[in-house]
Amino acid sequence: MSPSDGVMVLTGSTSGIGLETARRLAARTTRLVVHGVEGRSAAAAAIERISSGGRAEIVYVPGDFSRLETVAETASAIATAAGGPIAVLVNNAAVPGSPARQVTGDGHERTLQIDYLAAVLLTERLRSSLTDGARIVNLASATHTMTTLDLHDIELEHGYTPVRAYARSKLAIIMYTLWLARHGGRTATPVSLSPGVVNTRLLDAMFGPIGTTVEHGARNVLAALDAHADGGEYFDDGRLVVPSAEALDRERGDALMDWTANALSRFV
Repeated sequence: MSPSDGVMVLTGSTSGIGLETARRLAARTTRLVVHGVEGRSAAAAAIERISSGGRAEIVYVPGDFSRLETVAETASAIATAAGGPIAVLVNNAAVPGSPARQVTGDGHERTLQIDYLAAVLLTERLRSSLTDGARIVNLASATHTMTTLDLHDIELEHGYTPVRAYARSKLAIIMYTLWLARHGGRTATPVSLSPGVVNTRLLDAMFGPIGTTVEHGARNVLAALDAHADGGEYFDDGRLVVPSAEALDRERGDALMDWTANALSRFV
């Protein structure tokens, strides 16, 4: 089975790169499960736009990733909505770094939780629903090269800036992708990518209105989905590249996953 033959799941589907990617995925499968933070009525226009992209039955699952309990519930709802094995999981949901440091009700820095911990939790809860040969695509960012991972202050209680928080969460998701390729078995093939400098509300919040179109970003997501991969590959704006030395540090990656397992221990 190729990834395009089965159920596809995409988080963060109601705006930006996610919305355009969902519209394109709708032409490639018969069942597409999409997620957004909004309730169904607020997401109606986005769902209609996604439906216009092709033949897929669109199933919408809402979920606020600033609550880890909700992430776990969303994973269960997605598994039910899929109605069968999942061939593609695209972890796209993300937020920019907040202007000032915020902490969620779970006690984690908000950007790290939504952009990293939620993606890990969702993936781990869905792993038993993935078909053999499934492709996991984790949205990262070239900003990961701008930071390092200090596990003693991973929640950025000191030296917080919005860009640093965002970059660190994306470094962490690349490290998780590499760890999953090493330890996740052969059921699925995880890859990560930077979709390019794309003019979205997320980018605008940190850097201003710069970059190219969401169509460009969506094409790069689909390219990462289709590319030959053994697991752990990182793509930057459509090119297979080597991520930062920090991202490739296996010892640090294992330490990150120890911390992550502890942070998510109530839910996995």
